[in-house]
Amino acid sequence: MSANKDKIKEYISDQVAQADFRAQGYVFDAHNKKRLNRNIFLRLQAHLDKFLEGNKAYRWIALTGLRGAGKTTVMYQLYHAKKNIDAYSLILPVDEIVETLGSNLSEILSVFEEVINRPLSNLDKPLLLFLDEVQYDSKWGVTLKALYDRADNVFIFSTGSAAVLVNTNSDVARRAIFEKMYPLSFTEFIKIKKQKVEIKGLAKDLREAVFEAGTALEAFTSISLLQSKIDRYYLDIGRLEFESYLHYGSLPFMIALDNEAIVYDQIHKSLDRVVNKDIPQMQSMTRDIISKIPAILYAIADMDALNFSTMATKFGISRPKVSEIFSVLEEAEVLHRIYPHGSHFKQVTQKPSKYLFSSPAFRAMYYKTIGNTITEQNARGKLLEDLVSMYLYRIFDKKPMYSLTYDGAQGGADFIVGVGDKKIVIEVGSNKTEYRQVVKTSQKVTPAYSIILSEEGNLEYNEEANALKIPLKYFLLT
Repeated sequence: MSANKDKIKEYISDQVAQADFRAQGYVFDAHNKKRLNRNIFLRLQAHLDKFLEGNKAYRWIALTGLRGAGKTTVMYQLYHAKKNIDAYSLILPVDEIVETLGSNLSEILSVFEEVINRPLSNLDKPLLLFLDEVQYDSKWGVTLKALYDRADNVFIFSTGSAAVLVNTNSDVARRAIFEKMYPLSFTEFIKIKKQKVEIKGLAKDLREAVFEAGTALEAFTSISLLQSKIDRYYLDIGRLEFESYLHYGSLPFMIALDNEAIVYDQIHKSLDRVVNKDIPQMQSMTRDIISKIPAILYAIADMDALNFSTMATKFGISRPKVSEIFSVLEEAEVLHRIYPHGSHFKQVTQKPSKYLFSSPAFRAMYYKTIGNTITEQNARGKLLEDLVSMYLYRIFDKKPMYSLTYDGAQGGADFIVGVGDKKIVIEVGSNKTEYRQVVKTSQKVTPAYSIILSEEGNLEYNEEANALKIPLKYFLLT
């Protein structure tokens, strides 16, 4: 073993002894009040319950998601919810095992068998094994596959980067149940910050009204019927809550911080870990290329349109290398790529793809700490585009026959959502009063209807444009 066995035993003992204490900070707030759980928590808990009831198909859950989305928090909350059952429990931060202890998962599990004096293949009670950021162990897949195959009384809960966990060998993909954690929705942000729960069923009803109508009038009518519930939800929620959410609140680890300078410093550090820790594990790149990524990310934040050739010249690297950097940032879930409408199966088109941040908090961090050269109106518009694309990815991810593109023509709409054969054109803005852009795009794609999402103004229907305007605050409840 590369690490001293006694040292590993001491480490395991410490992890077991300290688990309850560490969980406290994730489960309770500073006033010792239990935090409300994220929406995904109940689904994860249901998987664990099925395992404990004897369903061995639920013995490996892999939770993926953007760094900072809250994977570690929900892991400790799941541990805490089951800490009093008759089972072994072990929480292991894999980056710490590899980088600080100089060990690996295989060694830790081997020593753990000695600690409990039993092989994991013949346990007298279940083992709940929580593994945070598994990708730090280069052999995590082989180790966990072997454990899964030989020990059916072990529940494995692993977190990590989607790019590493999902794009792994097919043996792992067949065994694990993959769940994804997204940045916070607005209602989750309010739930965590103000301890206020959403109105049951409202999100589902709104999603159906917005995306599953046959015409603009039908969508308008369905949303109108929900207005009293929407107004009731917003009764004690002020404008400042939306500003906080837009600028940093979609990343849950930011909510408890009330100093904006510290908030953006933490977001910067989170992005820095993605660039310097996660990306080198995903893609073989020279240190010189990796060192250029932060400046490229700022350039993305500060540009209306992207051109790979221009960026290659600006940063002194080849165009293929720029393309590679964008691909890995997309894999790391820092960026969302929106293809121009008409590009099928990701083929090369004359119009460039649009890249938006997976959370508006990233763009806001650059604007607040470095500044921006585009107009204030354009900067606000970009943050709102990030926000809406973040929602669209969350709503439609894993849905069959779904596509998200944009109109690459001058003055075209921000998004074209495809659901099967049906299309919906969407334009986003701070104070949108005209239907010109959605009408222009509609003439090309013949949508079922078009939507304008605007910060200002009321719900309205425009028969001539076959479109409706929806206040952004309504959309945030979907």
